[in-house]
This record gives sequence, C-alpha cells and structure tokens, in this order.
Amino acid sequence: MKLLPAMTFATLVALPNFVLAEHESGSPYRGGPSMYVFGGLSATEYDFEASDFRYSFGDGSLSDVQIDNETNGLRFGVGFGFSPELALEMGFVDLGKLTASGVSDGSQVLNNGYSAGRVDMDADVDGVFLGVKVHTPAHEPMGAYARFGVYAWEFAGTLEDTSRSGKFSVEGTDPYIGIGLRFAVARNADIQIGYDHYVLDDDESVNMSANTLSADFVLRF
Repeated sequence: MKLLPAMTFATLVALPNFVLAEHESGSPYRGGPSMYVFGGLSATEYDFEASDFRYSFGDGSLSDVQIDNETNGLRFGVGFGFSPELALEMGFVDLGKLTASGVSDGSQVLNNGYSAGRVDMDADVDGVFLGVKVHTPAHEPMGAYARFGVYAWEFAGTLEDTSRSGKFSVEGTDPYIGIGLRFAVARNADIQIGYDHYVLDDDESVNMSANTLSADFVLRF
C-alpha cells in the first residue's frame, strides 16, 4: 500500500503515550452521548488481477495485461450508539481508482471486440454503507472495535481501445468487515486506525474485493 504506513506507525507509537499521560493526570474520559461523526483517509489495495480483467472486460484477444491495484480513498459517516459497546453506522466510502491496460490482437474486432492495439480501463469504486460497530466503552482512553455490515457500491469508469471509448457501470451490494484500534485525544474525540475488507461481487461480471488501511477522526456529541 502506498499511503499511511508511516502515518500509521507514528500514530501507534505516539498516541498511547499521550493518552496514558492525559489519563494519569486525572482527565476524566466518560461515556458520551449516543451519536458521533467520523471521517478520514485510507490506503486501498484491490484484489484484482490480470485474469479478473480478462474475465470482466476481455473479449479473448487481450494479452500483456498490467494492473495498478493500489490507490487512495476516503470515507465519512455517522454513528448512533445503542449501548456503551454497540453502535449503528452509516456513511459513504470511496475506495479509490483502479486502472488496467492490455494489448489486443484485434482477433475479435468483427464480433464487436477490441481493435488491435492498447486497451485501457480507468475506473473507481464508491458507495454507501450500513452496519454495526462493536467496541470497548468510549470512556476508556484506548480501545478496540470490530465493524461489519453491507456496502452498496458502484464500479464505474471508462474503457478505451485505439478506435473508440465508452463508459461502463457495475453495481452491487455486498458485505464488509473490519477491525481497529481507538485512541482518545480529548473527552469527545478519538483517532481510529483500522483495517477493512470489502467484497465486490455482482454475480455476473465482477468478482473482486478491496482491503483498506484507514486513519479516521471521530467526534462524539
């Protein structure tokens, strides 16, 4: 992954010392109201290989396929707490861009296939999610969480060969699951470092997944 490894390491090293120092000095971390907002950046790695490109977008004429499956994304959302350990979350996730290229021999051009030459795909995945978050009590200065739910996504972009260009869009609704750590930076604010796995499978033309490493800021009300 290209984004956040250094930031993640620095956060994991520095924040525990800061949080424990604040806690030991008598700063009271109490459970807050049952609503919060969150958002942040992520590094995304798609599980999308040359064989997936040929399956989803090929016409039997492609070779020398190259995939760029590492990118950057973002997310934001809102959570509603039902208890000190359980919340409902909803929001938006942009997993970032996915690009691929290959070379067509033009053997299928008479069947409305690709013209001979380079073929490029440039797309991204985004959508909305709804799920449950199980976590240690928010009044603790450090904690852990697990989250799971459904992600309604759209995989959309452009496909271009040497003679024409067109847009495509594939949609689906699939599960996601994640785990992470939480570090309190104020009475009502946290930094979260988390890993999430998103399934992206429309049962017809797309069968892939995405893994993200995220850093989110959480503000509780």
